[in-house]
Amino acid sequence: MKTKWLLCVGAVLAVSVGAMAQCPFSAAKGKSPCGTATGCAAPVDVKAVEATINTDALAAILRSGVAVTLLDARSGKYDDGRRIPGAKSLASTATADQVKEVAGESKNALIVTYCSSLKCPASKRLATSLRALGYTNVLEYPDGIEGWATAGKTIAKAN
Repeated sequence: MKTKWLLCVGAVLAVSVGAMAQCPFSAAKGKSPCGTATGCAAPVDVKAVEATINTDALAAILRSGVAVTLLDARSGKYDDGRRIPGAKSLASTATADQVKEVAGESKNALIVTYCSSLKCPASKRLATSLRALGYTNVLEYPDGIEGWATAGKTIAKAN
């Protein structure tokens, strides 16, 4: 139930930030943001939700000490060894066994994927793959290591 509630709040935030003019939840006056009196009673297909996170939000999560698994989706010649502190390497082409080994067995754990930059598709591919394997709390950080470095955030070296 917690995941469903967070997704509804996220939808409201996306709508309020992205399109202030017309709120699709306006018909839900007096009800929850999802349009039901009891909150988000209708199930949300979390596998279909593509959620992203920005630099400030990711930095806040890391500072907060919330348990999060950071996955760097770069591989081969694209992996220069720079990492967001605490990140693990997992290629977007990883097998289910490799995912389980690196990302863990908990399908409800918070996972953030990233790659090199906005132009790199690997983090989105990895996030999509994780969702298809049943992981429900997957975020993509599309700015990647370049966005992290440009923002002046700490960069670590891969072990």
